[in-house]
Amino acid sequence: MKVELVEEGHTYIVNGDIASISITELLKKHGLDPSYKGVSKKKMEQASQEGKDVHKDLENVLNIAGFEPTTEQGKNFKAWCKENIDCAVGEQKLAYNYKGIIIAGTADVMGFLKSGNAFIGDHKNTATFHREYVSWQVSIGDYFARKLESEKINGKKMFWKGAKNFYCFQYDKSTGELNVIELEKIPDEEIERLFECEFNGEKYERRELVIDPELQIKFLKAEKTLADIEIAHKQAEATAKELRQMICDLCEQQKIYSWESPSGLVKVTYYPDRDDIIVDTPKLKKEYPQVWANCQKIRHTRSFVKVKVKEEGE
Repeated sequence: MKVELVEEGHTYIVNGDIASISITELLKKHGLDPSYKGVSKKKMEQASQEGKDVHKDLENVLNIAGFEPTTEQGKNFKAWCKENIDCAVGEQKLAYNYKGIIIAGTADVMGFLKSGNAFIGDHKNTATFHREYVSWQVSIGDYFARKLESEKINGKKMFWKGAKNFYCFQYDKSTGELNVIELEKIPDEEIERLFECEFNGEKYERRELVIDPELQIKFLKAEKTLADIEIAHKQAEATAKELRQMICDLCEQQKIYSWESPSGLVKVTYYPDRDDIIVDTPKLKKEYPQVWANCQKIRHTRSFVKVKVKEEGE
C-alpha cells in the first residue's frame, strides 16, 4: 500500500487514488474535534504554520540519525526520546478500507519504549489540551496499524501488534516545555461504530458524556464548595429571617419607620401591612385565553445544566 499526503489541501493519496476522508476530517464531521469558533481565521492560519514548522522538527528527531533540532519543542522531545524510547518512527502514514471508504491519516509517533511496550503518540503545540480528540486520533491510528498486519506501507512492513501506551506530547507554545500525557484507548467497537455511522451516512452519537478527568475534579470540587456555602447561607437566612421579624414587630409596636445601626452598616426601613394588586395568571389564562395569547412573548434562555449535590448521608 502506498500512502502519500499532499500538503496543499491536506489530501491523502492511497494507491494512486484520493482517499475518501482523513482521520481529522472524519472526527470533525462527527463532532469529535475541538471547537475553535472564537478563534479568527488569521490566527488559525498562523498557528497552523507554526505547528508545521515544529512538527517537521519533531519528525526529524526520529527519522534523521544525529539530527539536532532547532526548536525548543524538538530539543525537549529529543531529550525525552533519549531517556524513554528504544526505537520509533515519526509521521507514519496509514490508511484503511472500511466497506469501500478509504480513511487515511498520520501517526505522529509510533515505536517501542525501553520497557518493550509498543506506543503511539500525537504532538500538540496548542495552549489547550483536548483529551478525547487526541485519544480518538491515536486509537484510530493504532487500529489501522493492527488491521494492516504485515502489509507493506510505502515499501516497509509494519508487523504492528497493537500499542500498550497511548500518549499526547503537549508543548507549551511560548517555552516549548514538554508535557507527556497518558491517554485512554478508544475501544475497537466504538471505532467501528464511528466507521459504520460514516458508511450509513449517520451522525455518530456518544453513548455517555465524556468529561476530561481534570475538568471533572475541578467541577466536583467547585460544586461541593458551592453546596457548602448554600447550606450555610440557608442556615444564616433562616436565623436572619427570624430576627428580622422581631425587629419588624418592634418597629410596629414603637411606630418607628426607620432605624440605622450605630456603625451605619445596617439600615432598616419598616413597611406596614398593605394590599397589592397582582394578576391572577391561571384565571386570566382560563377565562381570557385570547388576551393571554396576545400578551405572550418569546424569551430566549441559554442552555444550562442543573446540578444537585447530595448532602452527607443522603
